[in-house]
Amino acid sequence: MAPLVTDGRADAPRGDHLRVLASPPGATWRVVVCPHAGGAASYYRRLVLARDRAIDGTPGSPRGSSAPFASAPEVVAVQYPGRETRFGEPPVQTMTDLLADVAGPVRALLADDVPTVLLGHSLGASVAVRVAAGLGPGEAPDLLVVSGRAARADRPRSGGRDGDGSDVVEPGRLTARDDSALRAWITALGGTPPELLADAEFFALHARVLRADLAVHDSLGTAAAGEATEITVPLLLLAGSDDVASPPEAVAPWAERARAGVRRRIVEGGHFFVGDRAPEVVEALRVALTAVAAGTYADHVARPAAEDRWVWSREIVAADLRRLAGAGAAS
Repeated sequence: MAPLVTDGRADAPRGDHLRVLASPPGATWRVVVCPHAGGAASYYRRLVLARDRAIDGTPGSPRGSSAPFASAPEVVAVQYPGRETRFGEPPVQTMTDLLADVAGPVRALLADDVPTVLLGHSLGASVAVRVAAGLGPGEAPDLLVVSGRAARADRPRSGGRDGDGSDVVEPGRLTARDDSALRAWITALGGTPPELLADAEFFALHARVLRADLAVHDSLGTAAAGEATEITVPLLLLAGSDDVASPPEAVAPWAERARAGVRRRIVEGGHFFVGDRAPEVVEALRVALTAVAAGTYADHVARPAAEDRWVWSREIVAADLRRLAGAGAAS
């Protein structure tokens, strides 16, 4: 497999909309991340640190391995307007405007045919799903990852049951609440050090983009942005075992949209497990992409293969097996 042509520089620019956090020599695959609400590209440097630990010999991709995608990946994060390198731009407040801003740069990045994982975390999952849906067969990512995003939260005005996981923190209602309520919500989710939340200047800057991103979430109720999009590329669902906003059972229904195979992994941790458990997340991406390249991804839906080292929800596996048994009885 040919490596990426790269200058090897971290934080190299790909225009204002994309930030290259790592582009190691010899990389043969890429991870592109759509950040969470209020998030910026730099948060996902944790995936780079996880990569470095794997290359140094901890569990993951061993140095010198001939397995597909054993090399460290290029890591690229989408930079939404209004933060970090795009601080001077006003944040957008609808999914339509956000897609208009980021979809083109991501499409251009994918045009080089490098095997690519498109990962969206929390609100970023809704962004990633819609970016992938707008790409043609030759443009789409090889693997789409929905991480820490309840399925019903992708369509917040479509109804649903209380306690299904997507309304635990009531994000949309917070756009009209005062700073103390917003600060309490951020604290409940975790991922932000308390000392930063106590800093008035930091909180004012963070609240500015977070409120805009929550407005993007609310905009999913419109017909165009909230459409139940089918997912036509291999799908990996990641959920935190203790995520109060998007528990595993609330993430699982994304599988109903999958048309090219779906796998699920539950990672120990809360809503920000993707950063807290970065080595495990990176390894899950590598294993899944390897299965995609081998043409076996869609064959592995109900029963985990031991070599894949998936951590499966007992309830999800039971539901899959019941579904298969019902289909067999009907045939």
